[in-house]
Amino acid sequence: MIFPVFIALYGLAHAFIWHALVVGFALSPSESAGLGGAVLGLGLTPFFARRLDRRGLKHIGRVFSWIGYTWAGLVLLFIMARLATDLLLGVSFVLAGVPSHAEARVWSLVLSLSLAGILSVYAFFERSRIRVETIDIPTAKDVGAPAVLRIAQISDVHIGSMNGRRRIQTLLKRLEEHDPDVVVSTGDLIDSPAGLAVPVTEALSAFKPRLGKFAVVGNHECYAGLASALPFMERCGFVVLRNSTVDLPGLRLVGVDDPVAGTPGEAARQEARILRGLPDDAFTVLLKHRPDVLPGSETRFDLQLSGHTHKGQIFPFGFLTRLYYPAHAGLFRLARASYLYVSRGTGAWGPPFRLLAPPEITLFRVGSGLPDPGGQAAPTWPSVEVVGERAPSTPTVAAFSDRRSY
Repeated sequence: MIFPVFIALYGLAHAFIWHALVVGFALSPSESAGLGGAVLGLGLTPFFARRLDRRGLKHIGRVFSWIGYTWAGLVLLFIMARLATDLLLGVSFVLAGVPSHAEARVWSLVLSLSLAGILSVYAFFERSRIRVETIDIPTAKDVGAPAVLRIAQISDVHIGSMNGRRRIQTLLKRLEEHDPDVVVSTGDLIDSPAGLAVPVTEALSAFKPRLGKFAVVGNHECYAGLASALPFMERCGFVVLRNSTVDLPGLRLVGVDDPVAGTPGEAARQEARILRGLPDDAFTVLLKHRPDVLPGSETRFDLQLSGHTHKGQIFPFGFLTRLYYPAHAGLFRLARASYLYVSRGTGAWGPPFRLLAPPEITLFRVGSGLPDPGGQAAPTWPSVEVVGERAPSTPTVAAFSDRRSY
């Protein structure tokens, strides 16, 4: 259902742009037809890029990806700019009677194109600057030596045609600057089959934190094909936790698959089973791609790390992703002394733009005596019994498994 709606909106956006350019520049019928062909071709370019990617034509696919996804981003930014400028001109006309209707058409197009250009430049550079967010998590549990454990989270890197070797070099440089004890990837390390051909495995595998690197499966690993994605992640030096746990000095990691990796409801059943059997003797971090919390499970871990939302990636789409995932971005306080953190993502999906949603690496400092980090109030998740589980105290959100993702 979501994909046909997206296609319809995407097509309407292109029709809107075509009409705005035809009217604004007063194009002739032949010029309008030529512009229509160009807009149609650019609009189809991202779909051609995906097809080329699946066929293993990585070089030409990369060219089509950069053209197509950049264009798609420009379309979104132009529409936002046009709505803003039309609102401004409308207020100006009501208050002062200027500009006239004829002038307004020209001014609207000129201002829209100028604002879209400014926003695109800003959004491109915002995407390229990875911020490091540091968050203190106090705990009474023994995290070993040193007294403060440093956990670095990366998420939604989307290695592929749009995020290649240079992006990974920037990521590694930022990680090395902060020297974490352990690095975790909360899904979508790979974007598509094209990501499997990006020469980054040697650089990633060379970075070896004291306690290692661990990852979970996101929806895009499934789209790329788990049979190829899992060996790729392992060559990058990650231990992939697939519905399993690992005990490290002062730390327990729990990793669960994204729902796309299994049958509907299976991810929730697996998570409930694993969490129910955990002892409460170590600081426990749950790695889970989507920012959903099984109601009642928040007392079984100390910190859940998730991603997937990108905080909308391009403003104002964050308002839409917030409707779909109420735990949208940032730190949320759960039951007892447990927390959920939702990363804005370290890379970018689709257009090479991020607007008011900068990419991040999150560095968690865990130990006793650290200041209270605060946190947003946790949203209420729907409570539904896990199929095949009798314990009512371990509910699930089976509906989460049916959510389609981008």
